[in-house]
Amino acid sequence: MGAINDYMVGYYGEGFDMTMAPVPMAEYTWMIAIIIIALVALWQARTFVSQF
Repeated sequence: MGAINDYMVGYYGEGFDMTMAPVPMAEYTWMIAIIIIALVALWQARTFVSQF
């Protein structure tokens, strides 16, 4: 995560402190959101393909 940290340091100054984020456990929330979106996309694709 070096590149992401470098971008955050460049954007926020000394770094982005996730403890001040409005979402609880914001360090992991984005990963959970991506997994949920991927699962919904797979389910949508499965139901779409099953129509043929």
